[in-house]
Amino acid sequence: MKKEGNGQVSEGKNKLELLAKYKDMEVKLTGEPDEVIRSFLGFVRQVLPSYDIISELVLTIDLEELLKNVKGLIAFAPEGIVVTVPREKLGGERDSILLHLVKAYIGHQTGRLETDSLTTSEIISLTGGKPSTVAARLSELTSAGWVERVGRGEYHVTTLGVKAFLEEIVPRIKTGEAV
Repeated sequence: MKKEGNGQVSEGKNKLELLAKYKDMEVKLTGEPDEVIRSFLGFVRQVLPSYDIISELVLTIDLEELLKNVKGLIAFAPEGIVVTVPREKLGGERDSILLHLVKAYIGHQTGRLETDSLTTSEIISLTGGKPSTVAARLSELTSAGWVERVGRGEYHVTTLGVKAFLEEIVPRIKTGEAV
């Protein structure tokens, strides 16, 4: 969008303009958004060769992929986000805790929940576990780096935890292999 001298705003037809500077190098890119982004990434690779290596090491969660993978495990209902799998199919407290923390993460990422964390009492209520068992599993999950304590008695799943959930727990739940 460009502001013209008369105060009106005119739009370039799907054109993106980007000015990138690094040390003494500068590049101005204009064109279709996809072309500009590809050119910008090429510029970054040229000036920062280690970018390619670093970008392969960055751990991120693709929300769309996560939502596809939890289809059949959770659902959006008028009352909120619900787990649609019976407790006995979840494979133990550890998996159940992680599923509920991932549910909170998804709720927050999709704008349905204000926070991505759950309190210990909420986790106990949601999983139906004993307080001592839930505390022990939260300690294990925290030690593994899958869960992080964010406040007094409050936890959220980490990026590593979501990745582990997708790779290890979802397949087990979907095939019915209880642990």
